[in-house]
Amino acid sequence: MKFSSTLIAGAAAATLISGIASAQEAKKFEGIYGGVEAGVDWTKLAIDGKRDRSIYYGGVLGYRMQSDTDTVFGLEGTFGDTGYKQLGQRDTDYEYGASLILGQAFGPDGANLFYGKAGYVRTRLDFGDAADVGKTTEDGWRFGAGYERALSNGLSLRTGLDYTTYGDGMKQWTAKTGLLASF
Repeated sequence: MKFSSTLIAGAAAATLISGIASAQEAKKFEGIYGGVEAGVDWTKLAIDGKRDRSIYYGGVLGYRMQSDTDTVFGLEGTFGDTGYKQLGQRDTDYEYGASLILGQAFGPDGANLFYGKAGYVRTRLDFGDAADVGKTTEDGWRFGAGYERALSNGLSLRTGLDYTTYGDGMKQWTAKTGLLASF
């Protein structure tokens, strides 16, 4: 219920924001943007024998600059939940991160973007009664790549893959799709 409510509210907000968006015609990937994203997450803790597959959902807020050569530089923040839960004792409460974005816009209309990112992530884990650890926070490094397509002036759809390493055997892969609005 929480996931569907969050997703519906985020999609409604992105649609409303896109109605008032005023992105430049020539530079489709410049300015402040925000949106929602969802996908599949594979998390592996050092104490687990296998990866746990779960649903990721979250929000995105960022700022990008697009040069005259269509190179795109930016800073992006995310806040979400991987939905990681194993054995009813370990789960994620939330995660947030900040990443630098570097990409290249292309195509006859300049409405396509390939991008890469690198950044910092913090995840709050709740181990419950497992090993008497309780709640703990893990810091990690995230690396990712993706493709974004401007659907209209101020609205775009993107898909990407992120890899996060926290050290000590904890790793995460996340494949996600997002709807973004520029304003």
